[in-house]
Amino acid sequence: MFEDDASHPARHAAGTRRARTPGPGAVGAPTAPGPISAGTASSASGTAQLVDAGCTPLEQELADLLAVHVGAAHPYTALELDAAHVGADCTSRDQASSDPALDALLGDAPGPSLAAALAGTEPADLDDASLIELLAAWERLAAWAQAGSAAALGELLLRTRGSSRHQFVVDEVSARLGLSRHAAAQRVGVAHGAQSIPEVADAMAAGVADRRKAEALVSTGRLDDVHRREVVRELRPDLEHLTVRQIRDRLRRAEIVVDPEGARERHARARRTRSVVLEPVDDAMAYLTAYLPADDAVRAWVAIDDLGAATRRTPGEARRLDECRADALVALLTGAVEQAAAAGGGSPDEAPHTEGPPVRASRTQASPVQVTIAASTLLGTDDLPAILAGYGPIPAPMARTIATDAEATWQRILTDPVTGVLTDRSSRSYRPSPRLRATVLARDATCTFPGCSVPASRGDLDHIAAFDPGRDGPQTHGDNLHALCRAHHRAKTTGGWSVVRDPESGVTTWTSPTEHRYFRPPYRADPARPPGRPRRRAPIDEGPPPF
Repeated sequence: MFEDDASHPARHAAGTRRARTPGPGAVGAPTAPGPISAGTASSASGTAQLVDAGCTPLEQELADLLAVHVGAAHPYTALELDAAHVGADCTSRDQASSDPALDALLGDAPGPSLAAALAGTEPADLDDASLIELLAAWERLAAWAQAGSAAALGELLLRTRGSSRHQFVVDEVSARLGLSRHAAAQRVGVAHGAQSIPEVADAMAAGVADRRKAEALVSTGRLDDVHRREVVRELRPDLEHLTVRQIRDRLRRAEIVVDPEGARERHARARRTRSVVLEPVDDAMAYLTAYLPADDAVRAWVAIDDLGAATRRTPGEARRLDECRADALVALLTGAVEQAAAAGGGSPDEAPHTEGPPVRASRTQASPVQVTIAASTLLGTDDLPAILAGYGPIPAPMARTIATDAEATWQRILTDPVTGVLTDRSSRSYRPSPRLRATVLARDATCTFPGCSVPASRGDLDHIAAFDPGRDGPQTHGDNLHALCRAHHRAKTTGGWSVVRDPESGVTTWTSPTEHRYFRPPYRADPARPPGRPRRRAPIDEGPPPF
């Protein structure tokens, strides 16, 4: 339910994390909430205006498309996963424990009575399903306690405002709680933000958002209080089940929708601060940190990940994937990549001497990245956020720049006109065709286990209902395929988890060994379609593509 910001990669114990947290005064006083105004024409009307003005045949075809993919070799993204349509009950349990009174207790709102009851509950006396609910109840209580901590700190900030003490509240928190100044500043940022955005304070008090989620809600992006409060209210029913990364993606998308020109200008300013920093740490190790534009960072990561994964798959390779990626980074930067011959090249013993084993590359072309962009945005009729695979929402001008690259390739992806979910094709063979595989990977974007952000292209394609060679009829089709990372593939195969997918809504439902059910909503492939609740699905035109 809650997390220690699992969206960030783990770092060495000696390292530090530099989070940007607003200090006191970074956010203005709360104002009356109001609706978000995108300030852009709808995709349909915008493309219609362009077509009426006269256009090329290709532009005419683009105007009829719902979404266009640029650079389809890596069809994955860390985009927001729309959880709103499955409702607030994103988790349920089919089987109650043997103690109805305990079930009622564990479902109570956090507060002193729940704290007293939990303190008197012995975990060893509970069944497995009740232990999961006990864990959830303790986490709700922890978030409630963090809300009280933030309220006390917020009161101190109010009392010291305008005095010389105000800027040193962080230092007193650091000294009293035994925290680093950076950690204390994060506490102050959450307390100040919860005052400015009371919906965040309410979510913490209700036990659905812990301090990490609250920090994401109050500090992500440059939204003003009016629009931030509106986004928090929209997220409120699903906060308990959204990851920190999903929360940040939702806020960044809203920021671009509200002020696309401001997003472009802020990116231009931030781009001028790009840098690379070397940070020595213990054991003769160091961090090499790059602060880059998102598109450049994703290109670099895809190149490193491709080469690292290829190295890891080499027969006899003993290094972990992370080690292979690290060695791939050094090899790419220093020009020490060993180009493999057509049949695997020579022996590793023949490679130039390095401290670690050689890193081989079987190809030299740049690893492509993918951006998902509405046809109307690509044509310039609106400035909706695009989705950069492996990063999330980006401003429209950056997406158009990627699309106009001389080596960019376009793959048309058709989406359901009502739900925005990708359509698919079927096959009677066990292995999906390259086109079907690309469609499923683009549809799922990430592993379909709830909250997992591993890109679909780095995992496996799994038959939801096991393939039966004796069964007549197609079994390898989009409704029976989904993307799973290796860990969650094992959970389904040997860990006692089961999964079904609703072809109408695109919702994947996982059932745990304790009979808890968890819902993973579909990834919306059409960037023009914001998160929302789907209507009844309309018929799909399965005719041949125009190009």
